[in-house]
Amino acid sequence: MTRDAKKQNRERRHEIMDLATDLFLENGFAATSMSRVAEAAGITKASLYHHFPGKEDLFAACVAHGYAAAIERLRGIATDQTQPHTERMARVISSSYDTIIFSRVGRMSPLIAEVSRSFPKVARGFHRDFILPQENIVLSLIDDGVEAGAFVDLDRAVFEHLLFGPIVTLSMSREMFATFDDLDTLYPVTELRDGHIKRMIAWLTDGLPHSE
Repeated sequence: MTRDAKKQNRERRHEIMDLATDLFLENGFAATSMSRVAEAAGITKASLYHHFPGKEDLFAACVAHGYAAAIERLRGIATDQTQPHTERMARVISSSYDTIIFSRVGRMSPLIAEVSRSFPKVARGFHRDFILPQENIVLSLIDDGVEAGAFVDLDRAVFEHLLFGPIVTLSMSREMFATFDDLDTLYPVTELRDGHIKRMIAWLTDGLPHSE
């Protein structure tokens, strides 16, 4: 295959994944058939199966593709030496809110939870391509901050749990009650995000979460 053909094939795969992501979000995993994806992409089922062996593979590819840009964005923020460690951590947390709650792939979290038990490949790919890189970025930033004297040396596992757990829970809650007219009143992202960032930074700099 020539370089141009490989590029065209890669671009076509990305187009299919973008379309499939929309269909998964709109209809759920079970109700999104390969036939429906092929129709939306304007190709035959045979052509679709040339790119993706099955629906599980397509879904896993959508997840990995969607989170790749988010990981690169986090990495760029965390390694930006022009910003102090506290500002970098605040931006990492804020970026995680944007990805997990507002991005298309972030909104797939309930679907990932739904299919991961039946299709372990999805769970393994999600953990490998997003969870682990995200955790490693945060751990490296903490280590750099501790070495520079900007952060205290705290329990990394507990910090990670209290950083990412509330964001995922908020995302799941907003998707579960997405049809509520008062969704933003019940689950105000900006207010919760700002309070969350303040407390995590306080813990990193002072050693204990602050309640004020």
